Amino acid sequence: MLSQRILGMAGLAFLLLAGWQPTAAQTVVIQERIETSGTVQRVSPGLIEITDDQGQRHEFKIQGKEDLGLVLTGVQGMLRFPADVKITGTLPTATLTRGTLVRFPAQVNRLGRTEGSVTDLVLFDEGEQTPGIEVVQQAAAPGDFSECVIRGEVFSFRDQRLVVNVPPGDFVRNPRLAFRVDKQAVVRVESDDYRRASRGDRVERLVAARFSTGDIAIQQLQIEIGGESIATGPEDQIAAQYRQYSDDPRPPRDLRSANFLLRTDISDRSARILLDKLETMITLVSQYYGRPPKGLIECYVVRDLNNWPPGSFPSEAVAKIQEPAGITISVSLGNQTRSVVYSCDDHGVVQHEAIHAYCAQTFGSTGPTWYAEGMAELGQYWKKDQLAIDINPAVMNYLKQSEPQRLLDIVAADQITGDSWQAYAWRWALCQLLANNPNYSDRFKALGIAMMTGVPGATFESVYGPVAREVSFEYDFFLRTLDNGYRTDLCAWQWGRKFQVVPTARHATARVQARYGWQASGIKLQSGQSYDYVAEGTWKIAADEDDLDADGRDDGRGRLVGVLMHDYQLGERFELGTRGTLIAPQDGDLYLRCQNDWNRIADHQGSITIHLRRSP
Repeated sequence: MLSQRILGMAGLAFLLLAGWQPTAAQTVVIQERIETSGTVQRVSPGLIEITDDQGQRHEFKIQGKEDLGLVLTGVQGMLRFPADVKITGTLPTATLTRGTLVRFPAQVNRLGRTEGSVTDLVLFDEGEQTPGIEVVQQAAAPGDFSECVIRGEVFSFRDQRLVVNVPPGDFVRNPRLAFRVDKQAVVRVESDDYRRASRGDRVERLVAARFSTGDIAIQQLQIEIGGESIATGPEDQIAAQYRQYSDDPRPPRDLRSANFLLRTDISDRSARILLDKLETMITLVSQYYGRPPKGLIECYVVRDLNNWPPGSFPSEAVAKIQEPAGITISVSLGNQTRSVVYSCDDHGVVQHEAIHAYCAQTFGSTGPTWYAEGMAELGQYWKKDQLAIDINPAVMNYLKQSEPQRLLDIVAADQITGDSWQAYAWRWALCQLLANNPNYSDRFKALGIAMMTGVPGATFESVYGPVAREVSFEYDFFLRTLDNGYRTDLCAWQWGRKFQVVPTARHATARVQARYGWQASGIKLQSGQSYDYVAEGTWKIAADEDDLDADGRDDGRGRLVGVLMHDYQLGERFELGTRGTLIAPQDGDLYLRCQNDWNRIADHQGSITIHLRRSP
């Protein structure tokens, strides 16, 4: 885990990461306040893009209620700048789907029977209100109906009959109640989570601060839901799936799943969610390596060491849990290896250590430190059906703002595990690139298995030495363009394409996919030579946006752009468009792409074809 401390800087509170020392050059101040309104265009983790009432697009950073802080450009720390968010709106009753949390007034008696119709319902976020029955006005007789407020989870809604799960209590012991919903009933939204907003929703008021770093961050946000549903994510779904379990801590006990034995004192709900994450992760890791887990993986997950009898854990495990962090201890006997995970109650730490246990038990070892820790970091972030990068924002910021570590330093021998979170970050970056870039992924998987099984001579240098220049180039480029939402597989360089000079009196043609990074055109340009070009076709930079030609939008997004490469060096990017004349600034191979942020490429659709000839 990342160790942290707080620093006051120019009246702002920063959460600093261990190993970072602020400098005078990193002083951050608020330069101006901004107030606007408009329409939501895009919502992603930590970001909201809107179109204001004058038609101008703006992107704002935002700290959600569960976030530690904001990541600012050029600052290796996180600014504590929580936004005051209010999401409201009216939705159809069709949004009353299973797992939805809802509040409404109703008449209920002690037998669990209900009377009358529900006319006003409010959807609320988990953790904001406690599920149960609040008696507002007690009935005189036990069989009479009391005025109550119901806070519960939708079990079903069909033919105006709403069935709700509520925790058993003193007033009603039945955990499931049924209500008649009026056909004219109103379903309202009350949320302070910006992630509930989606494209098309109305921004009634947005107040933001512009910082000296150039970042603009939201302070106040009021949004009116305009669609027929509210946005939810995977974390919401898994939380709802196990809502029937208690959040109260428990004494140490054992829980089982298909591949894990969990010994823990965390709550039943947290334990079930953790086992779900572990099983999903181990399925993805097993598919990657093509090997199922070899034996049950035993995990001790500790909330409070005082809950456990003395001597329950090895001394090194106690030290790691107290950090709080984790450790995996493996013992081999002949061809069999048994691994035990000891961890604090942070789910990410448990997942990291479980990768170590899987590798040790399945292959006999975890390989050299750079590979073991890089793959463990990679594995804990893997999610089903998600290829985009989504890691800790503080780690991402460190990688983006730091001087890149040399490849050979990352894979150097004699490294030790647990050295620093910064070292883990660089190992993750290298493993992320090699595991997901199709130019190197097959060799990387084979190399990993060879190193973990002890094949002589299996090293990074022996496998990637023949393509050292390509790997080095793509590693540097990856770190320059990296961000959450980035697709490594869509940004691989096309080294196999042949390039040719455009012959006199002839033209060359290249097709450019919107949903990819720099693409090899096959066209070699000569310095000082003038070229005429025409680009045909359309593409989109988001599925629900309009088609664009090669001129793109007014803000430059969606425009056809090019760059020249010579001897593994990139020149300056230049803008093209639907037609024009280009004078080559240097000799080089022409690469083309649809201009947009690198972490938005996966949203693109369509293609454009460019025809290019020497100017007469």
